[in-house]
Formats: sequence, structure tokens, C-alpha cells
Amino acid sequence: MSEGHQMDAVQEADAFRKRVHGAQLQQLFNYLPGVYFVVKSRDGRVMMANEVAARLCGFEHEADMIGKTDYDIFAPDRASAYVQDDRHVFETGESIIDWVELAPDPKNSINWFVTTKIPLHSHDGKVIGLACIARNMTDAHEKLRPYVEMNEVLEFVRENHASPIRIEELAKIANLSSSQFERRFKKVFDITPTKHILNVRIRAACNLLSTTNETIASIALESGFYDHSHFIRNFRKVMGLSPKEYREQDRKSPW
Repeated sequence: MSEGHQMDAVQEADAFRKRVHGAQLQQLFNYLPGVYFVVKSRDGRVMMANEVAARLCGFEHEADMIGKTDYDIFAPDRASAYVQDDRHVFETGESIIDWVELAPDPKNSINWFVTTKIPLHSHDGKVIGLACIARNMTDAHEKLRPYVEMNEVLEFVRENHASPIRIEELAKIANLSSSQFERRFKKVFDITPTKHILNVRIRAACNLLSTTNETIASIALESGFYDHSHFIRNFRKVMGLSPKEYREQDRKSPW
């Protein structure tokens, strides 16, 4: 991309950001596992929060937090610590990145949080507030645990997609029976193991079609398909076009 086009892209992105309502982006934070998100004004009042933050602070809805300060929400000792960190951001304009700290939740359990606070500036460059995200590492670990438990299986498929893969050997890696493994995999990823293996092979074929001049028959074999017509049929089913059409379309792309 030329320098002129890059400048145009930057200006377009800036205009786009100004048009997007902050509440729309805020919705994203409601779906991140264990992530507390809050925006405060310079005087420490909450201006925006996600559902995780509201629940963590003992409120039912975000609206119940709006306008409150840390002293309205937390015990005095915790509030003072949070305000001190906020003051550093307000006075120096420096961010606090990945600060590890212990903090209580509404059940009075003490959990590890990794906190980041960044200053928010007005158009004239003044610090008018801050945005804070804090990841509840305990909660996040629990939500991610099913995916982590399947990680070895995913790696095996990725590294061995060109060879025959039996469900029984994947189940053995996961220390489950075949039926247990298939149910667990489908529950975690909303896709069957067989369909996942097919998708991995199709993506491998796409990469070879884009980066090599090998024949389609050779690519089918290298991607784990041992029947040329079976490869063509499944490729079209997943990608919506034939391998030949995919290769031609990819090479016409300006990117």
C-alpha cells in the first residue's frame, strides 16, 4: 500500500471511529470471559461499565454504577488504593499496564486480577478520564478450561491432518472414551471432530492453492484427501467454489 493510500486509510478509520457509538463497542466487553471494564471521569465517577463490572461490584445493572465513585462501591482501604492508581494516570498521562493485584468479589472471595488503566484525552489533549480493564484470572481460567483441555487434540489434528486420523486416537489423547470425546468436543466447539478435521484439511489446501503451483491432485494428497473427487466435492461444499476457481480468484485479488 502506498504512503498516500495509507494516509487515506488512517483518515477513514479515524472518521469511522468518530461515527461509532461507544455503547456498541462496550457490548463486546460483555462477552469477554472474566473481563471487568469501566470508564471513569477525571473526578473518579463511573461513566460506563460492562455487565461483569456491575456484578463484580455487587450491582444488578450497569445503570446502578453510573455516577458512583470507588468510595461508594468498595471498602475504604480498597477504594483508596484504586484512587491512588487513578490519580497516577490522571496526573502523569501514563498508562498502568498489566498490574497484578488481589481484590475481593461480592462473595468476599479474594481473586487475582490483572489490571490495565489508560488515560482518555479530550480533543485538546487534556486527560479527562480513564478506561480500565481487569481480568479475573480465576474466572477466566474456569471459562477457558474446556478449550485448554482440548488443546492437545487440536494440535494433533493440525500437525497430522495429512495422515489418516481416527476418532479413537483423539479420544485417547483426551483421556476419554470415543463417545465421551465426541460429545465433549461437540459441546465445546459446536462442531463434530470429523467436521473439524475436514475444515483443517480444507484450510491447508487453501494455503497450498494460494502459495504453490502444485497440481490440485497433489494438493489433495498433501492435505489428507485420498480421493480426488472427494476432495473437490468437499472443497466446494465448504468454500462455495472449486479448488481451481479458488486458486484463480485468489490470484486476481489485489492483496
